[in-house]
Amino acid sequence: MKRLTLMRHADARWQDAGVSDLERPLNRRGVSAAEAMSRRLLELALVPELVLVSPARRTQQTGEIVARILSLPARLVISDESLYLASAADLLRVVQATGPRVTHLLVVAHNPGVSELVQQLVPEAEASGLATAALCSIAFECDEWSEIGVAAVRDVMRETPARGIFRLFS
Repeated sequence: MKRLTLMRHADARWQDAGVSDLERPLNRRGVSAAEAMSRRLLELALVPELVLVSPARRTQQTGEIVARILSLPARLVISDESLYLASAADLLRVVQATGPRVTHLLVVAHNPGVSELVQQLVPEAEASGLATAALCSIAFECDEWSEIGVAAVRDVMRETPARGIFRLFS
């Protein structure tokens, strides 16, 4: 069994002429939402063994908040250059390259790629994309990351900071 949790970074400050897109930090609402979603992951016992984040400051901050609240060592939050504004196909390639010992992987990334990957893997999911700090956690009945796909989906949970959790099927 493999579990993939896809999370969109929390809300960031609007673009400022003096700050590049890569360097945009979370705003107060984003920090609060990331903390709330992290606590929810803890309540649901959805603690990943590895957290991959894009090099964007907002994704790194989101990943750091998740790690802090879930008591994960900082070394388990890894920045991956290929996740910055990645397409669904690029995200899937990164996930499928994950080592076999990892059973639960959390990827903190950007729209539209992260929402598109959710739609690819869970076509029954509601059509709307992931809001900031929202997540979709998918359990797959398979032994290798290369085998994940629609046919292997066994359980799906989506959570948003505003609406709470709902289970699509299990």
